[in-house]
Amino acid sequence: MSHITGNEPPSTPSQPDPQNPATLPSGAVLADDDAEQTQRGVGRRTLITGVVAAAGGLIVGGGIGGLIGRSTAKGSATGTAAAVKNRPLSVIYGGDVCDAPAIVAKEKGFFTEAGLDVTLHRTVGDEDIKAAVGSGQFDASSGIFYSWLKPVEQGQNVKFVAGLHSGCLRLVVPKSFKGTVANLKGATIGIPSLSSSATMFFSMDLLDAGINPLPEAKQVTWKVLDPSTLADALRRGQVDAIATSDPIAFRPILDEYGTELASNMSGMNAQEFCCCTALNGDLVKNEAPLARKLIEAWCRGSRYVAGHEAEVARIEVDKKYVAGDVPTIEKLLRGYGWKPSVVKLKDSLLPGIEKFKKTGYLDASANPQQLADKAFTTLGIGW
Repeated sequence: MSHITGNEPPSTPSQPDPQNPATLPSGAVLADDDAEQTQRGVGRRTLITGVVAAAGGLIVGGGIGGLIGRSTAKGSATGTAAAVKNRPLSVIYGGDVCDAPAIVAKEKGFFTEAGLDVTLHRTVGDEDIKAAVGSGQFDASSGIFYSWLKPVEQGQNVKFVAGLHSGCLRLVVPKSFKGTVANLKGATIGIPSLSSSATMFFSMDLLDAGINPLPEAKQVTWKVLDPSTLADALRRGQVDAIATSDPIAFRPILDEYGTELASNMSGMNAQEFCCCTALNGDLVKNEAPLARKLIEAWCRGSRYVAGHEAEVARIEVDKKYVAGDVPTIEKLLRGYGWKPSVVKLKDSLLPGIEKFKKTGYLDASANPQQLADKAFTTLGIGW
């Protein structure tokens, strides 16, 4: 298999074609921002790109400083040089192996080379990352889109743009378990949260096995535990299964007391992408050129992983982004797919929403096409 390095451009040009605006899953047409601006004179993306290049080094910061920069940058459509210079971006990560794209983009300097000042914020405890991104407290995060659908349906201001990678979620049972997913009826499943990526994804596997996954249906018991205790809870028999992401999901398999019953890389619900980029809607609406630069550098980080798994594993461990040992992290990275895409995410979004709606987590009146349009944008990217 040939690999794309982080320094190579995507095979398809990312510049939008003004004559062929992007089409959303429902068929609605998304007008390209640059095309509209160019008719008036200078394209907005061209103007801000020039400003960023001229600004040189960016001020590193986050927290209150980042929020001040945000309010300044939103003061005008194009922003001034000072506004761009003082506009740091904050990206949430959860400490999972699959956070590699953002970690690589930060540590290998891809964000900096794109003229961006990005701070990675480690989510803690029961922090509601959906609300944090939707409210603009943070600019972006990643995760499987299923876990973001209910918050978007309820009004969280979030936009999906690019799929980052495949793999990372596992449903794990003790080695003594006999049967299939259907045999989990009545079981207690340990999870990091009721709205986690794993909870939402494996709810579809339970549905396919004839099990109603909704907590109120009580056909399974979802037991929320601190993520760091999930593997031990399975080993001690405190739960019948765990559904979570690597490296925690892989630990029972590695230590030979657990086995993988299902994953998001196989079966009826196998996905082209596990994690996608979720951006604050105001960032997309008011600062589209900045948002696009973020996506392009972030996805460059994803492409870099393929063929550099050993290096990336060492970065994740040595820089303390991920808890684990380098050989195990490297093995997990080699098991995922690193071919980020906006187009392929768009193609998978509507069918995914239609399937997910059947779990009951979305309102019965939810319109999958309208939800796809509400949640997704291309930012003019064509790969």
